Amino acid sequence: RRCALHMRARVLLLLLAVAHCHQLTPSVRPFGRVAPVRVRLSPLAIASDAESTAFEARREAAVASGLDEDATSLGSVVRREGELVVLEPPVGCEPADGSLVAFADGGVGAVLFCRVGLAFATQLSGPAAVLGEAASRGAGNLTLPLPAPDEAWAGEMSVRSLLATAGRGGGGGAVFEERVPQARRVPIGKPLHTGVTAVDALAPIGRGQSMLLLAPETLPSASGSAALASRMLSGAAQFAPEVKRVVVTTAEGAEAAQRSEWGDGSRLLVAESDAELVVAAQAACSMAQRAGGDALVVVDDLAPLLRLWRAAVRVGEELGRVVRPEEEGSMLRGFYSCLTERAHRRLGGESVTLLLLQPSPSVRASGAAASDAFALGDFEAAGFSQRALGRLRALEAKGIALTPPVLEKLGIPAPGSGHPRADGGRAAGAHVEELTSLVDGHIELSEPLAAAGRSPPIDPTQSLTRIGVGSTKLRPTASSAAMRAVTRALRLELASAADPVACEPTQRIRADACISVLQQPDTTPVSLGEQVALLSAATDGLLDEAVHTRDAAATDQLLRDLLAAVSAAAPELLPKVSRSGELTEAQAAELRGHTREFLAREEGQTG
Repeated sequence: RRCALHMRARVLLLLLAVAHCHQLTPSVRPFGRVAPVRVRLSPLAIASDAESTAFEARREAAVASGLDEDATSLGSVVRREGELVVLEPPVGCEPADGSLVAFADGGVGAVLFCRVGLAFATQLSGPAAVLGEAASRGAGNLTLPLPAPDEAWAGEMSVRSLLATAGRGGGGGAVFEERVPQARRVPIGKPLHTGVTAVDALAPIGRGQSMLLLAPETLPSASGSAALASRMLSGAAQFAPEVKRVVVTTAEGAEAAQRSEWGDGSRLLVAESDAELVVAAQAACSMAQRAGGDALVVVDDLAPLLRLWRAAVRVGEELGRVVRPEEEGSMLRGFYSCLTERAHRRLGGESVTLLLLQPSPSVRASGAAASDAFALGDFEAAGFSQRALGRLRALEAKGIALTPPVLEKLGIPAPGSGHPRADGGRAAGAHVEELTSLVDGHIELSEPLAAAGRSPPIDPTQSLTRIGVGSTKLRPTASSAAMRAVTRALRLELASAADPVACEPTQRIRADACISVLQQPDTTPVSLGEQVALLSAATDGLLDEAVHTRDAAATDQLLRDLLAAVSAAAPELLPKVSRSGELTEAQAAELRGHTREFLAREEGQTG
């Protein structure tokens, strides 16, 4: 009973507090998140005349800066951290992402994100904000003079120049738009063909999904994520020219884009700083959403987002706002989801597809930690798992040196690499885990596969699409029916050969045939029909002997000759598969027949 009385007293106090409030304004945060109820106090509810005067001064400063006269207080500047201006708004009054900020001395900024009750903004214009300077929030959101949907879909735009003319809640295109509600979304059912066989077969991209491309920065440039993304953009430009392309990149990336095959007909948003990239990524999604039809947004580096987040964590800790690890993970997911959730497919069939490039931890040691060979003690001192140590002890007992190539074959990171499975600990890869949990699929590029000559070095065991997984009715899908028909056993074939101990020789031969088809050193995009022809030959076992008796160069030529022979025997077969996305039983049988005839001729010639 005593507890009940205490509870009633607390409720009564709360009601009294609310009764003194001038206005209660529930609001909805961008992307569908519900913000805490905002309580705007009138000057009559403020205790002292000095506080009332300060309140009115902040309101007048907001009006003088061209913002809405109903702007509410955002407290004051409590920290400057690089590009970030850190504000401490009143409890429960955290601003929405993209909200405009008016500083007392006339400067204008925009909120990028909030964390632990702090608002992290970037300054757009005016005198640099200083510690202790008061700030107010306008009713509007950041807008930029984005091109209209009917304008020519091409050209390069500097985010810095756009921000210099940023609108203050008026004309132009909103940058931080709300995500499309679930009621207006439909399942993904149409693929975006990239022309990269390993992508289209192992981790296909559906129109309207989000795909994360993970790659260590230590990879050679030709094997890295930027090179693969460029190949995928080239394929989209060739096989899906109706899909509008928006690329968020740096000045260096823009130069490379202008030299690429897909540069023409693409819009480039060039960011020169971490804060600009956050704005550019959101602006690109808004531009794609307003365009109508299907659009592909590529953000070529998410590292700036992580740098800003880590800066925000440092500020929070310095101000005594420490959170538990599980709370940190939840907040990090919320931070990234503001971008990942902008991928969608709408009721009218329009879609926004996201391709996000994220650096991943390297398995190799760098700097002073690099070595030609490691001792078992190096792994013990670094705190490796007992499972990994057991495998390493077995190698050492056999007299096998623990060299970087040996470690890469075992999938064990080197000491000093900072990898999550090495001495980096789980925190080193937490941001990648959170991102991976949010997107609809991910592709991981592997250092060992790149060293072995795989192109692109996509790791089949760590690359997948979640679209359609686990559903039985109205199944959404990211790939065509023709591709699904020839890849049902592909992943199983590759997985069975991944264990060198339990793998049978015939399984190894079949896997080698499949890998040869996924190998694509030539950056020219491959049509769906050609991919289906090669994958059908590999998964049906028709290429087993031919690939087993040839080296890589001879195998590459064999596959080229096979496609030429099929096209000569049935000129309309492969183009028809490409156009329809279907592979009928009759077409599959015809394809197998032409493949067998070609291989028989090849065997007779080589024999």
